[in-house]
Amino acid sequence: MNRGWWLQGWLVAGVLPLLVLAAPAGAESIGNNRQSSLENDHLLTSQEHPTNEPPTQLSDLDHPATTVDEWVQQIAQSLVQVTGVQVNPTETGVEVILETAERQLAAPATSVVGNALIADIPNAVLALPEGEFQAASPTEGIALVSVIPTGNGIRVAITGTEAPPIAEVRTQAQGLVLSVAPGIETADAVDDDVIQVVVTGTRTEEEETRIPRSITVIDREELETQRNLPVTLREILGREIPGFNPPSLSRNDRGTIRGRGVSYLIDGVPVESTFGRQLQTIAPEAIERIEVVRGSNAVYGSEATGGTINIITRRPADEPFVVTLEAGANAYIGDRGEFFTNDSIGNRQSAIFSGDLGVADYILALSRERSAAFFDAEGDRIFLARPIDENESYGVLGTIGVDIDSNQRLQFTVNYYDSERVENEIIADPESEDKARAIKVGRQEFIDTDPYFDRNLLLNLTYTHANLLGNSLQAQAYFRDYSALTAGVQDRRDDELGVVINNSRLDEQNWGGRIQIESPLWQGSNALWGIDYDNRRSDDTTDILDPVAFDESNGRTLRKIGELFSAPSYDLEELGIFAQLQWDITDNFQLSGGARYANFRVNAPDYISRFGDPVGGGTINFDDVIFNVGVLYEVTNNIGIFANFSQGFSPPNFAELFSDPPENFSLEEDFEELQPVKVNNYEIGIRGQWSDFRASIAGFFTESDLGEFIVGFGGTGEVTIARAPQRTYGIEAAFDWQPSNHWRLGSAVSWQEGEADFEDSGNFVPLFSGDVGISPLKATVYVEHQTTPGWRNRLQVLAVGDRNRAFEEGIDVIPIEGYIVVDLISQIEAFGGTISIGIENLFNNQYLDLESQTLLGFDPTRAPAARGRTLSLIYRTTF
Repeated sequence: MNRGWWLQGWLVAGVLPLLVLAAPAGAESIGNNRQSSLENDHLLTSQEHPTNEPPTQLSDLDHPATTVDEWVQQIAQSLVQVTGVQVNPTETGVEVILETAERQLAAPATSVVGNALIADIPNAVLALPEGEFQAASPTEGIALVSVIPTGNGIRVAITGTEAPPIAEVRTQAQGLVLSVAPGIETADAVDDDVIQVVVTGTRTEEEETRIPRSITVIDREELETQRNLPVTLREILGREIPGFNPPSLSRNDRGTIRGRGVSYLIDGVPVESTFGRQLQTIAPEAIERIEVVRGSNAVYGSEATGGTINIITRRPADEPFVVTLEAGANAYIGDRGEFFTNDSIGNRQSAIFSGDLGVADYILALSRERSAAFFDAEGDRIFLARPIDENESYGVLGTIGVDIDSNQRLQFTVNYYDSERVENEIIADPESEDKARAIKVGRQEFIDTDPYFDRNLLLNLTYTHANLLGNSLQAQAYFRDYSALTAGVQDRRDDELGVVINNSRLDEQNWGGRIQIESPLWQGSNALWGIDYDNRRSDDTTDILDPVAFDESNGRTLRKIGELFSAPSYDLEELGIFAQLQWDITDNFQLSGGARYANFRVNAPDYISRFGDPVGGGTINFDDVIFNVGVLYEVTNNIGIFANFSQGFSPPNFAELFSDPPENFSLEEDFEELQPVKVNNYEIGIRGQWSDFRASIAGFFTESDLGEFIVGFGGTGEVTIARAPQRTYGIEAAFDWQPSNHWRLGSAVSWQEGEADFEDSGNFVPLFSGDVGISPLKATVYVEHQTTPGWRNRLQVLAVGDRNRAFEEGIDVIPIEGYIVVDLISQIEAFGGTISIGIENLFNNQYLDLESQTLLGFDPTRAPAARGRTLSLIYRTTF
């Protein structure tokens, strides 16, 4: 029998039915894993009755066992048997009675999990004919009472419909009684679980539901859930953000939102990268949450013509000292011969120390990850032109904050990330025509040049004053140093470059700051105004390799003998002055709007291009005023309708322009390629939010007189950029529903299209597909089941549709074929922490993702298939 079919059949027959058929024993409000002890609050009290028995004599004590039979007998006698369970309604709720044959039960250890009050009773065993006990909805406010066996005792779980119940425990001679009253849901609890506060949409803290545009927030819990699979930050964003390109295996993060460019920030600091390496600047373990504003957004500055992604770093714990440890491993478990091989086994570890000491708080997050070789569903080793496989990555995040007084706070953050390719033994199989297949040629030797790497250092200092003459002030200063090897070894002797290269080394530095002041105006209104500045310097060089050593070693000896400039060193400065107004006209009608003056200055020297052509340098400036306005009308307390108009303003991609300039190009001449990109974004939507259900749907349309977009790739992966009138449009919808304490499910769907008028004649044709263009229909679905109070299972699906329109118009080289990927994640509370088991690509589907399909038409050796079935095992604990 084929091993893959056997494994797949076992998973379907054995694991998946657990998600549907497993009987709930106790419950947890899915999405909230926080546990709290009840012994120090009002939820539970213990009353023990004194006895008048005489003191125990030494002769009455049990003697230790001296044989195995005696030992087993003593263990059996020490366990108290629960022979009956009663649930009786009372005036205030219910009374749960555990009956024993002889002795008294020990006092329970208690905790709260979601809406469930948990009482764990040690040294006890259930002796019921049916084995377990359940009573559904015994009274109003109580959803379920269950009594189940555990490893060394029994567990009583009492689940409230709206909040954890309140219980009083009484021990008695032959049993234990829990007097239970339904808990009362508090407004604070609803706010914490349902309403998220975000800063990216308006630069101030606002409830997500009060922002008149589309927002996505990926919190720490969701990040950890997705990291139970062997996926990168780029892959998580591709799955979780509607309108963002589907997940891909590229080291370069050329993602778009709604078919346009994205601005990346870390704690509000721009981390733009010339060659799309923004997500190679921080370890996932250092992230608290990710806030995404979909659509043009100039509130934080340039390059957000399609959206803004703001990565918020980890926040300190509320207690003086908290430690979180994590360790895990992953391996390929496909159908073919490469099953659990050493090459496919990766691992990762992290340690996070944090706390709040009163006047100061701190966090130190340390992480290491070693990615393995990747194998596709057919068992073939995957070749990645810009690899994320066989990398070793280290991350350090350190933050210290000091509360100067009740209004003032100073915080300093250091973020360091280093990722490097550590195994360099493979090349692309030149004979492969349907995918990028790797073949081993032996370890490559790098002499005076580097393998792929990314190295990022970010220093960030913030000062806040909550009451400065009635205003709130925030000031920020930052410095970033980033370097990378972005494109790798290429034999370019057959084209106009004529040499073997290691292409290309990027060195970037940027520094800057922001000052913003929030001022109250008339009742229900406030204004935010301020200034920001960013200065970025970029150097891009390419190493020339010794062709003789390269040929004699069959490509294994890589010795640097010279260098050429991929692009000249250039400086890009941006100055922004902004003002935003927010006005609650009535209790259910809000108006917001603002303007930003943006000024860019670019300076570059005269230089000789890498193809030997002289290029004129110089200095240019361009500026503009861009606007945004939005309205939000709350039809009810739960339903809101919003509409907005916003503009984005961005400089062109100077790195791509300088590396391959048009003929007779000069920076100070009036070339179309030098013009900025200005985008108008229109959006309308509706969203609703209740305690157990939330949903949203929005439609958008964007237009620009002179867009910037990719229209193709060269055989070496270099892009061809076009400038022409451009428009995109689409629909995005999402919902999350918790029908009971045991189930949660949700889905997100996004559809987009786009066209460009290449000849400026009014004839629009479809835009290019892919990570740098338009994505096909994308849908995600998940179903979670709280199988027991300590065991949760999640099945999730990613579906990407076909897109033939651009192929039929001669834009795409091949049509885009859809694909479906299924993942399974299981989390079990054990050994003082959580054990997580993740299976990526559960059914071992062989497919090429969207980016690979677009590359397949240009160069099959750069178009890898996706990972086959891969198993992950993670352990996390906090103390």
